[in-house]
Amino acid sequence: MQAAAAVDPVQALRSATQALHAQLDSQLPLAQPVDATQSLERYHQHLCVLHGWLSDLAALLQRVGWGQGLLEPLRADLADAGLAGASAGQARPPSDSQACAWGVAYVVEGSQLGGRVLHQRLRRAGVDAPLRYLEGRGAGTGTHWNGFLQALRAALVEPADVAAASLAACWAFEDLLARFRQAGAIR
Repeated sequence: MQAAAAVDPVQALRSATQALHAQLDSQLPLAQPVDATQSLERYHQHLCVLHGWLSDLAALLQRVGWGQGLLEPLRADLADAGLAGASAGQARPPSDSQACAWGVAYVVEGSQLGGRVLHQRLRRAGVDAPLRYLEGRGAGTGTHWNGFLQALRAALVEPADVAAASLAACWAFEDLLARFRQAGAIR
């Protein structure tokens, strides 16, 4: 009898979330080219939605020690704009398991890479306001992401855990899309 082949959790998560990731990228107002004023308005709307989402996920992310420290720059940018973020209390993750936390962290940590791209796009559009949240970890964002992937691979070795993480990552994307819809940011 042959042993089951090891499943690469990173590839499994990418595969599971690919369509949802593409949907978010294509519909996200912040990713659409507009002038500096519209871009800044869209950034603030983006932050308001993310505030509730990340606040709801904070306790789950603490379980794995990743995806933390993102609310502080987000709240600072909201405060500079005189805005309050969306309230927490809406998220209902599939479970509070360690594997679920890793799947959600995959989406949250991955969003930091996209944030760096959006940061550059907004700067090119002429947005002069602080964009602390989109700065992520600055030049260290890629290195941080690689460290996260290494930790994720070490944590998710059982196929059942990879499956649970994939389900949770899909849920995280779907929840975020629903929040943007609820805010009127996407259809």
